[in-house]
Amino acid sequence: MKQKAFSRPIVRRRSKGSSKANEAGNFVKGGGSSSGLLQPITDSLENELMVIDRDYRIIEANNAVLLRHGKRREEVIGRYCYDISHGVFERCHPPHHRCPIEAVWKTGKVARAAHLHVYHTHGDRQERYVDIIVSPIMDSQGNVIAVAELVCDVTEAKEFELKIAESMELIDAKVAQSRLLALNTIASVVSQSLDLDTVLSSALDKTLEIMKANIGGILLWDEERQMLCYRVHRGLSARYAKEMCLRLGEGIAGKVAQTGEAILLEDISMDSRAARLGLIASEDLKSFASIPLCSKEKVLGVINIVSREARKFSADDVRLLNSIAAQIAVAVENAKLHQEVQHKEEIRGELLREIFSIQEEERRRIARELHDETSQVLASLTANLEAAASILPAGANKTRALLRKAQALSTNILDEIHRLIYELRPTLLDDLGLVAATRWLVDNNLVAAGVTVNFKTVGRERRLPPQLETTLFRVAQEAVFNITRHAHAKNVSVNQHFRKGSIRIHIKDDGRGFDVKEAVSSKDRPRGLGLLGMKERVELMNGTLSIRSHPGGGGTEIDIEIPMNYGGSSG
Repeated sequence: MKQKAFSRPIVRRRSKGSSKANEAGNFVKGGGSSSGLLQPITDSLENELMVIDRDYRIIEANNAVLLRHGKRREEVIGRYCYDISHGVFERCHPPHHRCPIEAVWKTGKVARAAHLHVYHTHGDRQERYVDIIVSPIMDSQGNVIAVAELVCDVTEAKEFELKIAESMELIDAKVAQSRLLALNTIASVVSQSLDLDTVLSSALDKTLEIMKANIGGILLWDEERQMLCYRVHRGLSARYAKEMCLRLGEGIAGKVAQTGEAILLEDISMDSRAARLGLIASEDLKSFASIPLCSKEKVLGVINIVSREARKFSADDVRLLNSIAAQIAVAVENAKLHQEVQHKEEIRGELLREIFSIQEEERRRIARELHDETSQVLASLTANLEAAASILPAGANKTRALLRKAQALSTNILDEIHRLIYELRPTLLDDLGLVAATRWLVDNNLVAAGVTVNFKTVGRERRLPPQLETTLFRVAQEAVFNITRHAHAKNVSVNQHFRKGSIRIHIKDDGRGFDVKEAVSSKDRPRGLGLLGMKERVELMNGTLSIRSHPGGGGTEIDIEIPMNYGGSSG
């Protein structure tokens, strides 16, 4: 059965559900970052992607979910996942289906399962076999707050397996049992990892074992080079694997990739269609089975099973290899999708690093201009006003008073400019380091506001790499500003702990507290954006940020810890 093609309308999204649901929903939408890469990725997927909360309700879904089920967004969001997927009113359970979501709640690890989903589109009822991958979505404390469910349609592969199973009933029961065991083994092997090379290596090794062969390889189509090249191989020389890169239609594997049809040969060295016959002869290759790796009518690559002895592949061998190839193809597609999402996330991280770097450079530039130009003009103005007041005749008291008032105003503006310069880029951070800059920050914001501060440094105080010092100072700065703006605290403690392999900052106040989840999910408000900025800065340095707060007067605690070997330059 061929999968129907679906158009992709733009779906307008709106926030809905609890704060935990919002937090998980925001993860899918890009975490509120300026790059916003995750949302377009999820909506471009052919596979269904849903975010599900602990009540098994759908809190986010991509376009594929809406299109496959023929529903509008408001008909999906808030519904139970088993209601949408199976049309039933209770959670999946044996013997019908095993619910992988339950396993994720219990273990916090990725879980997989195979289900039969029911789709109602345009009045038609369809049953489709699907491969489900459920991954945990965690908050900054490592708690699972929701799960992401990726649903991949494997109906064609499953139906092919069923046809294989039907035909195998006509032969010896022992052989049939052996073949089914082989398919289950392949399915188990390829489902254990989402790393592409691991999947390919495991699949090839198990396929060679099943086919009682020791030579073979898997070639994947390289879109950039427009070539079919070996990604993993066994029993072949490195020279053969390197030189046997084929264009579409070239050689046996190239023709298999072009037509999507398997080719089986008793002796490839005698076949005129083969490419680089001299190279084949040097490897002494004879029997050759080349099977396409197809998923959703697209050829992803080819798996070759080879022998140095003449061997005639049976029809049963062909059916088994086709079934194995179908399972490998699904695993390859899933692994590539996982690889692509990881790559996009790496790009997002690089963009954020670049943005933060540009911000710091712009802060330096503005601070430098304020110091070199604006503050100098104001200082000159203040001096001139004082000089003008001093040379006035004795009777010009009113004019002198006005000049003194203007002089005081100019002095106040100059002081404010100096404060702004230090907030933009305190010279203490560059000259004396994190401890001195943080102490200045606390004194000029908290102590100046009448807050009692206990400032403590533990461990061997030392200079840190500039990028690390800047990150820790900006996070501490945001925390201090939040205390002065929102907490109404009377007492604050700031501890900086210099450890051997990391630096830790602990900030605690006795203010009125706030709902952390609500604040983070409300990224349209300044505090929400500030907290997200803190989180992203710390995570880009491979660090951890923990915020615990108790609304109603319970105060707030913030823990930041970043390893010394965060991966950045030591400056």
